[in-house]
Amino acid sequence: MKGRRRTKGSRAAKGGDPAGKGRNPARKGRRRIMKGRRRNMKGKGLLRKLLLAAAVVAFLLSPLSSMARSLAIMAPYSLLCYQKSVLKQEGIRLRIPGGISTLKSDWYPLVITFNDDEGMSGYLGEDVRFTVLYSFGHYDHFKGSSVYYDPISPYFSSFYGGYIIKPEDGTRRFGFNKDGTVNTTELAKVPEYDQLYLVLSSLGCPGDKLLFKSTDALIEYDVEYAGFSGWVRIDSNIRTNSPVHEYKEFHQAYLQYGKPFSRSKDKDSSPEDFYIVTLRGRAYARYFEELKATIVLYIMAPSWTTVEECDSMLLSRTRIQWTQSDEAGR
Repeated sequence: MKGRRRTKGSRAAKGGDPAGKGRNPARKGRRRIMKGRRRNMKGKGLLRKLLLAAAVVAFLLSPLSSMARSLAIMAPYSLLCYQKSVLKQEGIRLRIPGGISTLKSDWYPLVITFNDDEGMSGYLGEDVRFTVLYSFGHYDHFKGSSVYYDPISPYFSSFYGGYIIKPEDGTRRFGFNKDGTVNTTELAKVPEYDQLYLVLSSLGCPGDKLLFKSTDALIEYDVEYAGFSGWVRIDSNIRTNSPVHEYKEFHQAYLQYGKPFSRSKDKDSSPEDFYIVTLRGRAYARYFEELKATIVLYIMAPSWTTVEECDSMLLSRTRIQWTQSDEAGR
């Protein structure tokens, strides 16, 4: 049932105020209080937003966010490289687990993809397709950089990952002799180029200091690995430059590893930048006839303990697959 319509001023008339000026002072008071509360709430809301913004900025500028910044850059960059890689174009799946799979503070969470067909072709003196997959030591969240720089870390100067080398000459079995034995001299050129020109040079190591020498190779044939038989395993000692150096100017490599650790020359027994260290290296190499390409899985670390741990927990879980196509069957 509809209610009776009230005329203007009817409430005032009941209170004896025909002009309506003195109507309901209690309501006016409540309105004033509510407006005041709203102003206070707006002020508090603005303060909260400012505090949140300040906290976000402080986090982004702090060492704690360093790995997040690295991942934000390297994850899309790696995906872009993958789209242009021999892996993508030839329908090859080379899956190497990243450090995130161990649930330990050991390796960087991702395995990054990078291509350098032109650089490797120039270094080898022949046309090849070349893609490298790699990961390095985890981030020290308090120092804001990878322990790749830390001489006391088990992951100092360490990498693991894979290479795929596909010569344009489809009859070339890169890294292997005609009798099927491994050509260690040729094969060693791949990690040599990677370490000297893709890693150390990108950190600012002068050309006249660059060193990579693999010695004392122990070779084992017909190894079962990563779901395939017929691998060659090569263990060796490696003398090369460490990544330790003082920050002088920005280098692009700092986007992934972070800036080098600050170090005290009083405590560091080798204060020279990029001083020489001896590392342990392990590589599994196999020529895949179906792909007309050589795949190498590798680890480089300061000790055999780290090499063995990485091998059992990560590298051995590599999966290799491919789709049959005219390209892969060339």
